[in-house]
Amino acid sequence: MNKLIFVLTLILSSVCFLTIAQVNSFLPLHQALLKDTPIDDDLKELCDVIGGRVTGSDANEASVQWAIQKFEEAGLSTTLDPFQMPSLWLPKSTQLTFDKFPNFKAQVVSKYHSPVGNYKADLVSVGMGTPDEFAEQVGKLEGKFILVEMDLCLDIGGLFAEYAAATVVENEARKAGVKGIIFMSSRPKKLLYRFITSRAVDETLPQLVMAREDAKRCQRLLEEGNDLSLNLNIEASTGGQFESHNVIAEIKGSVYPDEVVVIGAHLDSWALGTGANDNGCNVSMMIDIARQMTRLGIKPKRTIRFALWNGEEQGYFGSWDYTKDHLSQLDKHIMAMSVDIGSGAITGFFTNGRQKMADATDKILATYPDTSQTFTSINVPIVGTDNFDFMLQGVGNLVANHLSASYGLNYHAASDTYDKVDIEQLKKNASIVAYVALGYANMDKSEVNWERQSRQEIQALFDEHKLEFTMRMFNVWQPWVDMQRGRK
Repeated sequence: MNKLIFVLTLILSSVCFLTIAQVNSFLPLHQALLKDTPIDDDLKELCDVIGGRVTGSDANEASVQWAIQKFEEAGLSTTLDPFQMPSLWLPKSTQLTFDKFPNFKAQVVSKYHSPVGNYKADLVSVGMGTPDEFAEQVGKLEGKFILVEMDLCLDIGGLFAEYAAATVVENEARKAGVKGIIFMSSRPKKLLYRFITSRAVDETLPQLVMAREDAKRCQRLLEEGNDLSLNLNIEASTGGQFESHNVIAEIKGSVYPDEVVVIGAHLDSWALGTGANDNGCNVSMMIDIARQMTRLGIKPKRTIRFALWNGEEQGYFGSWDYTKDHLSQLDKHIMAMSVDIGSGAITGFFTNGRQKMADATDKILATYPDTSQTFTSINVPIVGTDNFDFMLQGVGNLVANHLSASYGLNYHAASDTYDKVDIEQLKKNASIVAYVALGYANMDKSEVNWERQSRQEIQALFDEHKLEFTMRMFNVWQPWVDMQRGRK
């Protein structure tokens, strides 16, 4: 018994020693990331100088060159990673008038890939656009534009609720033969925003977001029996396939260089605002983590690859292409992390239905040097950012979970600007992300007890968590079913 106690004590002492060693070796990086680093100036350059970065725009390409320069100045091996976007759609203007109310200039924007052209039709209200409300107007909506009321969206939960509600409306609207859809803005004070529809690049139905106050005015006019015959003009630069670019930089592993830990954020944004919380702040974070690691001479056991993805807003096309280009190497991708929910405090990570990833992440975060921080893993799969195609390929993946802070209200909106970013919290988040990345990069071989999932295991994950509807919301279910996307 005494011998057993001695052995157990020795093992526990070794674990404690290793934990202390890991924390102590991280402390210089932790302290550096919290100090006055260039992360703030980088974010100002990206948002205020370059501005909104729609994939395919000149500003987007300028941001690619900017990112390459930043990584190279930090001393990292950096690659311009080209890929094909399926089609070009760059918004120019959306204008709407009413025949009988010429002085009513409703403020609207078109959703991504709404077909350009001039439209004339009557406007009809369908309330919240539920299936029951559509059923009440069977045969009366064909050839009409419909007005759909939306709940106020003030947090991240509201965003997913809005995406889900809009998908239901789209499905019912297509069955009813409507000519177009106008969604009431879910934000107050005439705030407008843009995102994709459930058909994304395959969209054929014009869809708009109208300023909340203007949409309510339309509702009142319709309730009072007024005829609202509208004239709509959508202008955009359109085209076929074109080349876009990810930016990939890496610190080569010192022991297992062929094993890879990916941490990334998407470089592109919409252009009503300047893409600050979505997702410029986390682009600047990736650059600063890389900068401080190389400055301090940190040598992780595994390769840490920093990825700035493009084409995320249109359907994660850059990260999808990466998984295709690195297909033969994905068995040795230990973990892929996406950071894409603004600058609110990181409270833990979505571990995307992989319990062993949850356990490993919890074990790493249990030794995080700031003991005032507490973290919770949420082991459910989420769809909506650049972890997705790693999940489709069976690679263990994480998404940082943040407090909403100002993210939900300003999501994809004209108000997503530099001044909404919490710089001090962003620095704290950088430390957390760096700690998790190093934890996975330095993990002992024996602790990496998960493998790349098979297609059958991935499908079982989707079935268990009923992800079909969510994947359809983002137009990624059918490509998975048809084996155009994901593991064969």
